[in-house]
Amino acid sequence: MRRVLVVIVVALVFAMSLPHSNAKPAEPTNTGAVFGGQHALIENLTTDSTPIDELPAIAEDFTATWCSNCVQAEQVLDKLESEGLVQKYEFHRSPDYEDPLGDDFASSYITERYQENVPPLVAFNGTIKKHGTLPDSDSLESDYRAMIATPLGMGSGVTTFQWTPKQYCDCDIPDDSGIISWNLDINMSEYPDSTLSVNAWFVEQSAEFSDGGNGAGVYHDIVRNITDLGSELTGTKTVQIPSANDGNDLEIHLLYIINLPADETPEEPTCMLPEGCDEDDGLLPGFTATFAIVAIGAAAMLSRRD
Repeated sequence: MRRVLVVIVVALVFAMSLPHSNAKPAEPTNTGAVFGGQHALIENLTTDSTPIDELPAIAEDFTATWCSNCVQAEQVLDKLESEGLVQKYEFHRSPDYEDPLGDDFASSYITERYQENVPPLVAFNGTIKKHGTLPDSDSLESDYRAMIATPLGMGSGVTTFQWTPKQYCDCDIPDDSGIISWNLDINMSEYPDSTLSVNAWFVEQSAEFSDGGNGAGVYHDIVRNITDLGSELTGTKTVQIPSANDGNDLEIHLLYIINLPADETPEEPTCMLPEGCDEDDGLLPGFTATFAIVAIGAAAMLSRRD
């Protein structure tokens, strides 16, 4: 009888060690829309006016240089970006001793807004998100295309963006600064329970990190810093330009963020796997490991008694 118990315990431990097969499906964020994406190279004087319904979808990609699953997500996003369907932004996890490309404020923006603290996570237009890379349909690309097709719900309007580097400005501002101006022509009365946050995102086109655990080597569209510009539909501000990780390829992007009232729904447990989360784990690894150690010890004691 005790030998049978030993076999059962060992089999249970083995079953618990196997990864779960289901990733989280795409789900609404219930946080509000993210749109915009007009941008300029830091050294270029730029003015742009674009109807909101002609802007590409905003793809916010929570990633890390050690996350192997993230590479698959980014390859699909790069393809969609090459087709002009999305404007991709990589938010590298920070603080993270294995990833030097992240920014604490930018990383906390993602984790707080989407309630996920381990990559990979991709959100489109701020309204729909998918954690993990296991597809719900025939491919991850099909999943992302369906998510992009989700209506933004911002109605009609026009956004105007202007960037003035110091060398084009007859004004007294610091050398590492520039002036950003914006105008959002939209009827905010249609969103009575929401608030608007206007942001300048400083984005590095590419950065090299050969020691990244996922082997990508070069990473693209990295959000290096987020500057809050306030909540007015129209404004002008002097902003400080952060340092690039390498090279001279920084851009400034104008983003509008609609914030809906906080959802009081309790959060689900978050996966803590170091390689990224394709598994919808119901137990934390620490609990699983502890259970395994206890179970193996019990099996050994039963075996010795036999």
